[in-house]
Amino acid sequence: MTLCLSALLLLSMVTALEARPAAATPPGDMTFGVLDPRVSYGIPSYNNLQVQDADLNMLISTGASCIRTDIGYEPWLAPTNPATMSLIDNVVNQIRGAQKCLILADAGSESYRTTPIPWAQFEAAWVQRVQTLAQRYQPDYYIVVKEPRWYIPMISDATTNPLVSNATEWVDLTQQLITAVQAVSPNTKIGVSADANSLNTPKFAPEYTAYIQGVSQLAGLSFIGFDTYSSTDQTTTQSYLAQHGSGGKDVWISEAWSTPNGSALNGDPNQDAQWMTSTYAFASSIHATFLIPFYTDDFASYTWDMKPADIIGNYGTRQPVFYAFQSLADQYGIKPVGVPEFNSSMTTVGAVSLLAVALIKRRARSKA
Repeated sequence: MTLCLSALLLLSMVTALEARPAAATPPGDMTFGVLDPRVSYGIPSYNNLQVQDADLNMLISTGASCIRTDIGYEPWLAPTNPATMSLIDNVVNQIRGAQKCLILADAGSESYRTTPIPWAQFEAAWVQRVQTLAQRYQPDYYIVVKEPRWYIPMISDATTNPLVSNATEWVDLTQQLITAVQAVSPNTKIGVSADANSLNTPKFAPEYTAYIQGVSQLAGLSFIGFDTYSSTDQTTTQSYLAQHGSGGKDVWISEAWSTPNGSALNGDPNQDAQWMTSTYAFASSIHATFLIPFYTDDFASYTWDMKPADIIGNYGTRQPVFYAFQSLADQYGIKPVGVPEFNSSMTTVGAVSLLAVALIKRRARSKA
């Protein structure tokens, strides 16, 4: 009874605040995520547990609600690598323990780069891969396709097999991936991402456009991400959405940085901080629900070596872009809706309190 009365009181306060006319429309709230690079793709020996901990602590300090891991499948392929699997398990458990939502993104396997395999075999391996990782980690979100063009070097018959460049083939594969994840992790929200640059490249744009339009009609798909690494990529994304929309799917900026290779914009770390603020404004303008910077090591340093002690030391420093992102996450960040970590153990008053705080923050921004 007390909980209900408290909840009603908080709701009445929120209602009163919202009833007042706003001076201006505040910027859009969204969920902020960060990529954990040390546990993504290939994991060299110097990215040990201590390095993983230092990286994760830095990422948690950004205030982002979600942490993305692009887990390479190499440790699960013969001969398996239980030690690396255990390291990944440890990082995922820490993400959960920190009450951050978990985003997985497909990363193929590093071995496919050195020894590409035929498309038919690649498709079958892909379905098995996402199902295995979804079952093991039960992610809140799963990007099951990371930029179709990104996979081409892993496919041995990419230049001779017409199916590899066929949008319908990719849409059908995406449906198989969705079905595979849903079978073992039914609460996971599933999406795909596309590099915006390909939408602006004549050689790739027609099939890329057809692919995004095709997957936007799949019932099991929750979101479509756009990966942007330049102002041209942002303009291309805006143009695509203005012309085609997203089919009712949420829009993510699933990867973003000021440059394609993670170097500081024009060699100036201060310009990266400005870029971060402008990228949030861009994401807000297209009503994106998620924003995920990619080269998050740059939050700490632009210069890295392969010595664990030096890497750990770097994670104790901060660059201007870190503070810019942290400020945005604090002002405009919201927790994702429907994620078990934020809902399963929360009391009614707790849930309403979070709502009240979010609306009060929004109200305060509208007066600024």
